[in-house]
Amino acid sequence: MTSLEGKMKQHTITTSILLVLFLVLYLITPLQTQFLGLALGLSVSFLNLWTTYRKTQVVGMVADRKRKQSFLPFILAGFGFGIRIILTIAAVYLALIYPDKLDVISVIAGLALIYVIIILDMLVQFVRKR
Repeated sequence: MTSLEGKMKQHTITTSILLVLFLVLYLITPLQTQFLGLALGLSVSFLNLWTTYRKTQVVGMVADRKRKQSFLPFILAGFGFGIRIILTIAAVYLALIYPDKLDVISVIAGLALIYVIIILDMLVQFVRKR
């Protein structure tokens, strides 16, 4: 398992734990719109991270010449950025359409949570190496 695969597995586990926590809190607290917004934002943000990871794998395989070299993977990698932007806009749009079910601020905070997870992981790795 490469370092990139290990990091992705670790981020997947952390994100899954947070999603389960948000959904449980959605069910047992009166702050349902906030926790559902956090869950939606984190889900979309994780999907964005996964598409970046997958495109990195494709470009890496082409660079290592493990696959037949063509321009298609590079074109698809370019569309990956558009897909990530569309997913993010769609999540915020859903929150704007259904304000009684989703809190816009929570969706935006959920979108930023994956970056907090990545930064905390980097800090933990830095402390462990010292």
